Parts: sequence; structure tokens; C-alpha cells
Amino acid sequence: MTTVEILAFVAVCLLFVLALAAWSLVVLHQRRMVSSVGGLAVAFKRGEERWANGVGRYSGDEFIWYRTLTFSPAPAQRLPRTELRVLSNRAWDAKRDMALRPNLSIVECSFRGETISLGFPDNGRTGFLSWLEAAAPRF
Repeated sequence: MTTVEILAFVAVCLLFVLALAAWSLVVLHQRRMVSSVGGLAVAFKRGEERWANGVGRYSGDEFIWYRTLTFSPAPAQRLPRTELRVLSNRAWDAKRDMALRPNLSIVECSFRGETISLGFPDNGRTGFLSWLEAAAPRF
């Protein structure tokens, strides 16, 4: 083997190790978010965009959603309770929700003039709807 071939091999190995380390950080971030108090798996979709998997958390009057596969520790969406209106609440539909697991319930909401959809496990949907109804009265 020539020196150039050896250097190329080392470079490829280093890139592989860096990619593996980056992926490990993403997985660790995801597991930390899911295992933390109040974290639950939630799929998110805005309008006609694709479904994205993530983790939702309640923080006071906000539902905070973190994208699962990302390097950013920042939330992807902050949904204030006062700006959410439930449009429909339905079961998983094979034609519309093929990208999701079949055991999810879909809550469609109006948020800042857009329609968003949240895919919850059944107990997560019940908790989300209860959290929305628990808002202080608006006058």
C-alpha cells in the first residue's frame, strides 16, 4: 500500500467514527428527552407536510415539541395553549396516516391560522386534551 492509500483509509475510518459519534449524540438526546419527566412520543405535521417524529413536553402554558432526529437541543415547536383550537380528534387512518404507527390517535388543531396535526398514543391524547381544557378562563 502506498502512503496515499493509507491516508485515504485513515480518513475514511475517521469519517466513519465521527458519523457514529454524531449519531450516538442524536440517539442520546432522544432518549434523554423521552425518559425525562413529562416527555412523550408525539408525531407532528403542519398542513400537508410530512409527519415528523418527536417528543412533546408540557411546560406551563406551552406544549413544547422536539424533533427526534436533529442535532439541535432547541425545541422545533412551541405551542402556547391559548393559541391552539382543536378542530378534530380521530383514530389513525391507513390512507391518510401511513407514515405513522397504527396505534396513534390524531388531534388536528388550528394554530396561528394553520392546521397542525399531532399524533399521540391514546393516553397522550387524553392528557393533551385535558391540558387544553384546563386553561384559565378567557374574558
